[in-house]
Amino acid sequence: GRLLCNQIRNMNTNEFDIYVALPISSLLKDELKALSCKIIELQGSADRSFDILDISECIKIIKDISPDIVHSHGSLSSRISATLLNSPSRIFTRHCTFPLSKHMTSPISKALIGGANTLLSTHIIAVADAASKDLISMGCRDNLIDTVINGVEALPRLSLSERSYIRERYALNDGDFVVSIFARLEEYKGHTTFLEAARICKKYYSSFKFLIVGDGAMMQSLKDMAVRLGISDEVLFLGFCRDVTPIFNITDVNVNCSFGTETSSLALSEGMSLGIPAIASDFGGNTYMVQNGENGLIFPQKNAEALAMALIRLYRDKELYQKCSVGAYRRFRDELNAKTMTEKMMEIYRKEYARAKKSIKMR
Repeated sequence: GRLLCNQIRNMNTNEFDIYVALPISSLLKDELKALSCKIIELQGSADRSFDILDISECIKIIKDISPDIVHSHGSLSSRISATLLNSPSRIFTRHCTFPLSKHMTSPISKALIGGANTLLSTHIIAVADAASKDLISMGCRDNLIDTVINGVEALPRLSLSERSYIRERYALNDGDFVVSIFARLEEYKGHTTFLEAARICKKYYSSFKFLIVGDGAMMQSLKDMAVRLGISDEVLFLGFCRDVTPIFNITDVNVNCSFGTETSSLALSEGMSLGIPAIASDFGGNTYMVQNGENGLIFPQKNAEALAMALIRLYRDKELYQKCSVGAYRRFRDELNAKTMTEKMMEIYRKEYARAKKSIKMR
């Protein structure tokens, strides 16, 4: 949802007429109201990619609008609907990556998955090289795929007095070294590795403080783990935060511990917009976003000791920290921003529109 808003905010609305179909109860609606798009509310489609009952509703919408391009993101129902109506341009976006089982890459599965995607899509967007490789491993044709890295808007940089106020609010001292992780509290996001690394860091330096931003199924078990490890005073669980700007502004290092799904993390990009160095696992798209020693450090996934040593290295080596801080902002400025992402997306739309028009003329 945030990606979609970033894209619409940066699109040329003189060139593109934008319709957004979303579930009737979506929290995204209020933000979209302020943007240049027309909103269509769906009775179905909440939190699922496919439901056979959603297809008829999607068909009706596509018939009513008759769009040149249907961009389905992760909605299989709308892709099927657009295919049944023979819509000239059907795009979907692969937003995730995960370890593929042998079953998913077997010759039979590749033929089925690759064939289905070729039938249902005229073009595919992957939000990371890792996601593109997953698609190809599952039988998708590489000439159908473009990689467009997720982009974010730059976060506002708060004044020194504002940052001091926020630190006081969370009982943080000026000398504390604040390490934050922004992620849903699910197993594959690696919060247990984060807490184990926190325990190791605290053995060496008392100035480390750790912020966990997000909500999810593991909230209570992670709080219990912090107590067992004896670090409950050093770890703050902040829950879901609609506006993460204040927390990023007091963060010294931004951590990503994922080992199950990660493409181009919005939290990593947002931190880089403020020049915050990142330390990320070597899973998925993290190694593309974080260039080791340039804008942060990479550690082996699930390796808490390696994460702790990377944190201590950035804490002790001020010259390396400064280099990574400068590199983090440069990485955001050069690629990981919403404007760059949207320009690439609009170019794909233009090419798809031209291809579809040419195809129709040739019939």
